[in-house]
Amino acid sequence: MRVIVRSLLAVTLLGGPVAAQNTEVLTLERAVEIAMQQQPSLRQTRAQVEAAKGRVDQARVARRPTVQLSATAGLGSTRPGPCATDTTQTCGGFFDAAASSGLAAQASWRIFDFGQTRVSIRAAVLTAEAATATIETSVLDIRVNVERAYLEAVARQKLIKVAEATVKSEEMHLDQARRFVAAGAKDPIEVAQAQSRAANARSALAQARASEAIALANLRAAIGWLDATSSPIVDPNWPTPPSGDPPQLPELVDSSRQQRPEIVQLDREIAAAEANVLAAEYGNRPVLAATAQTQWDPGSSDWSPEPSWSAGLTLSWQIFDGGRAKADARVARANVVGAQAQRDALLVDLTAQLDSSRSQIVANRANVVASTEAVSAARAQLQLADARYTQGLGSQIELADAQTAITTAEGNLVQAQFQLADAWAQLRRAIGER
Repeated sequence: MRVIVRSLLAVTLLGGPVAAQNTEVLTLERAVEIAMQQQPSLRQTRAQVEAAKGRVDQARVARRPTVQLSATAGLGSTRPGPCATDTTQTCGGFFDAAASSGLAAQASWRIFDFGQTRVSIRAAVLTAEAATATIETSVLDIRVNVERAYLEAVARQKLIKVAEATVKSEEMHLDQARRFVAAGAKDPIEVAQAQSRAANARSALAQARASEAIALANLRAAIGWLDATSSPIVDPNWPTPPSGDPPQLPELVDSSRQQRPEIVQLDREIAAAEANVLAAEYGNRPVLAATAQTQWDPGSSDWSPEPSWSAGLTLSWQIFDGGRAKADARVARANVVGAQAQRDALLVDLTAQLDSSRSQIVANRANVVASTEAVSAARAQLQLADARYTQGLGSQIELADAQTAITTAEGNLVQAQFQLADAWAQLRRAIGER
């Protein structure tokens, strides 16, 4: 919300926001609580973490033995040859089918691979830990998005109050002008001027209601509100801001470096990338495996054959892979450099974010004080203008100036209050505070 006063002149809508079948008045913390339960982006992040943990299990599979069972059955032609019952006759051929069957079992176990599986598991574990840290990042992002959308909705609701007060005041001035003109004390043009301002005030009220409806729609999206039969309504009061100024910048930087989940995530990504470098370099190491198998192949009319079996050790070593392992290691090393640069960039931006948010809090707190004084002065000015006009001394121009001053001052106060609350929300996000 850049210039919140302009929202009174932004969108046209006749009447207030469309009422849903049910409404629920939400506090800020309740809105955040609902978002943590049903925001789809958070569920998606958790699913990605679960997939990363599944890849750890996949990497550990190489350490476990595998067993495979198979069975075969079929028909096929036989070679022509002497018949079993009469060796002087010939049996078999293309049109003489014979059944065949077989049972087999095979087991294999990678005994030792000179560290290949170990580094692969370590890389997968570190990647899963980095993915787990993204949940905390998503929680912080969702919270700040809900908080800012909620504050926007509160501000829009307050601007409706400002617009309603303006409409009431302008309609009172219109009534006064009509009575003065009817008594011959004022020129008829003052009625036309008052009518124009009253109409503009009603239009601004409709626009403010439209802006509130848009803000509530944005709040629904930030929360992940799925129920179309109900609509959230915000508490009309600002959340209680922290008392006093925020800590000094060095203290804020220390806190953020301890609490920001992105730093933990990037540390894990750097470690995972370094582990992937080792995994790529270990890719061409020898593999020692044990295998064992048994097989039974009875005939269609002869079930007497004994099962056969075999067992042994296999040492395999791919001495040349066309440069694949070298290329994989190069990619992994580049990923390490990229992750380190990303972490350094975050640390650089972190100080700027904290300094900016802290400065905004200090400035906006002073702005709230000044805007409050401006509202008091504008109200006194409007009271004096009303009194002069009631006595027949003032003019519609004087009233218009006084009314514009109070509307602008009250709008500026709402803007200052919003900016102060928003700056606190951004500071909490920059620190990593939940």
